[in-house]
Amino acid sequence: MVSKKAQMEQSLEFIEGIKRRWMATVDAIVDPLMLIDKDFKVIQANQALAKIAGKDIKKVVGSHCYKMFAGRDKPCTGCKLQESIKTETTQTFELSAVDNRYYEVATQPIFDGNGVIEGSLHIYRDRTLAKQLQSQLIQTEKLASIGLLAGGIAHELNNPLAGILLFSQMLLRTVSKESVYYQDVEEIENAAKRCKSIVDSLLDFARQQPVIAAESKEIVSLHDALAAALRFSTAGGKANRFEIIEKYEADNEMKTTGNRNKIMQVFLNLIQNALQAMPNGGRLTLRSLVSADQQWNIVEIEDSGVGIPAAHLKKIFDPFFTSKAEGEGTGLGLSICHGIIEELGGKIEVRSKLRKGTTFAIFFPAPVALREVG
Repeated sequence: MVSKKAQMEQSLEFIEGIKRRWMATVDAIVDPLMLIDKDFKVIQANQALAKIAGKDIKKVVGSHCYKMFAGRDKPCTGCKLQESIKTETTQTFELSAVDNRYYEVATQPIFDGNGVIEGSLHIYRDRTLAKQLQSQLIQTEKLASIGLLAGGIAHELNNPLAGILLFSQMLLRTVSKESVYYQDVEEIENAAKRCKSIVDSLLDFARQQPVIAAESKEIVSLHDALAAALRFSTAGGKANRFEIIEKYEADNEMKTTGNRNKIMQVFLNLIQNALQAMPNGGRLTLRSLVSADQQWNIVEIEDSGVGIPAAHLKKIFDPFFTSKAEGEGTGLGLSICHGIIEELGGKIEVRSKLRKGTTFAIFFPAPVALREVG
């Protein structure tokens, strides 16, 4: 006859077996789960929950949820667990976890055998993809809005720009080239042309049309375009706080095929970004070189500024992405630059170190005729 002690041991072993199988089942569930008592203490959790909490499962069980997820010493304001217990209903809320993913959390009240609430079951559903799709939809809607606005902007700007161009060209025909005003008038004409190019670029970008039309291509001197962009960026004494170093390739004409105004727009945007990255002054280096295979004419724009965080480097060319304060940038500049260079058949690369500076390298295809001569 089996003794009571043996029966108890068998019962305990049976219970432990059920517990192990239960925990194995819970841990096999990909959705994070946890049981919390009325004092906000975690009674049980699975491995998926421990992963999003960034903690070992042994440290999760017994800890308070508000401490684990929010780093607080007391329950969060508007806690859904409290509301779930008070109303005896399921509540939902969103949570951003340590793995940079978003979760929709449902809290379901748990009752004991007498119908008294013991705590709550929390079930987490990964909503990261849905969030990303929602964000992309918002950006698409923004682009659509820009498309609608661009027509009005172009209409409002093109008329006064046409007047500026007309009168500046008339002045150029009447002012002697030896006059001290000739270069100033020439700069006015070039600035008006660039403004028109920017408006056209905005229209192209919003409509998702090719940024550079085939008929607008020409052989462009990269050194000349870079020099013009530098003049615009540093006009009016803006360069007084900066050391500007120019290191240009001497044995190559550094040309490419494209639209000069739009190439200048790329240089202008990158130079202005570089200067803004050095609010207390610094060193701006403009450099040109030829790739070893002579397929690329490369222009580098380097600053000694604050640098770009590694987490941002993959996003800087995305439309509307900006790390600037509200009102200081739209997040479209680098995206438009990227589009212009891609349409040229080129590419932009970026290197950056925090508190050390940033270098943008723009690769322009060398004109075929020039490569064949070389």
